[in-house]
Amino acid sequence: MSSQLPGPPGRPDPRRPRPTGIPRPVIAGLAVTLLVGALVALGLVAGDGPDGATAGSRTSGGPSAPSWSARAAARLAALPALRYTGTFTSNGRTVQAVLSVTRAGSAVGTLTMGGEQARLVTVDGATYLHGGPSFWAGATGPATRPEDFAGRWSKAPVTLLGFDPQDLLSPSAIARAVRGAPVTGSTGYVGDRLVHRVETRQGVYSVTLAEPHDLLQVEGASNARFAVTAVADAAPVLAELRRRVAALGGARDPGVGFDHGELTFVNCNENVSGCTLQLPVSVRAPLVAGEPAEAARAVLVATINADGRALGSCTGARSVEATGRAVLTCTVTSPGWRAWMRRARDTPGRHEYTAQARVIGEAVSPDRVRELLALVDRETPGS
Repeated sequence: MSSQLPGPPGRPDPRRPRPTGIPRPVIAGLAVTLLVGALVALGLVAGDGPDGATAGSRTSGGPSAPSWSARAAARLAALPALRYTGTFTSNGRTVQAVLSVTRAGSAVGTLTMGGEQARLVTVDGATYLHGGPSFWAGATGPATRPEDFAGRWSKAPVTLLGFDPQDLLSPSAIARAVRGAPVTGSTGYVGDRLVHRVETRQGVYSVTLAEPHDLLQVEGASNARFAVTAVADAAPVLAELRRRVAALGGARDPGVGFDHGELTFVNCNENVSGCTLQLPVSVRAPLVAGEPAEAARAVLVATINADGRALGSCTGARSVEATGRAVLTCTVTSPGWRAWMRRARDTPGRHEYTAQARVIGEAVSPDRVRELLALVDRETPGS
């Protein structure tokens, strides 16, 4: 129970009812106060503070934590390299691959097809292989002579891989793809681990739901499927990368074809010191996709024969002009040629010799190697 005291003298007793229709200032004042309070509260919700954040976010304890995709992308971007083990399909055949790919997209590793293994190096967006005749027979198809590419570094045919290692497998490219992934989306399992499946234009990346959001698997074109492990120390990878790039001078390119004119002899008769062969060529259209005509290089490989045996061979290379045409030359100076020509000069009668030649694309000139090594050195910490 409550009690109230009478009001002060001369003032209305609050216990008595007031006449209706008379304004009540105290009550009106309370209404105004409540209304102003409502406006202030609304301003706190809608207004921006000096730093651009809403008052609502300031009272929530600071900005929200980064999403899993942002955390995963940051971790991937910091990795020096990733190692891949898996398979892909090439011309209907299964290829086993073991690759180490640096942050910038350079790679070293091996490919095995039909039991034949080839070493691999990727630099500046192009991939080169070093394998034997059996490997190249399966890699280039019947239209190309495997012996032109076996035992030397040669550019990987476009149809062999079916994907770009730099675009699909480099930590930096994957970080960009994962960073844009939705906070919620497709999930699945890799083994017994629950993963986010990040589907992008270049492939599908499986990243664990649990911290620290490891990348476990990559799937791409040509049925590519790779298990992934992080490489904490990229020094051995970069050292092997440099060794392989340093050997790329003269690497050949099965993807560039040439038409040719008539093979001719220059200063050969009775010349014991040597015989020069000359062949006009033109690049078979189209040129390598996206490259100007002057970027193409051609290699002449020629052999001189007499009396049913080879006397010697020669090679000559040069850049093709902007017109797509060039004249290639090389000179045979072998002991076989010199001995045969001496006998021919000393023996009366008719002595015939013939020559065969073919033209092969060249992917890397010796001068280009220096540029590629400079790119590799930029990836080395502290360079």
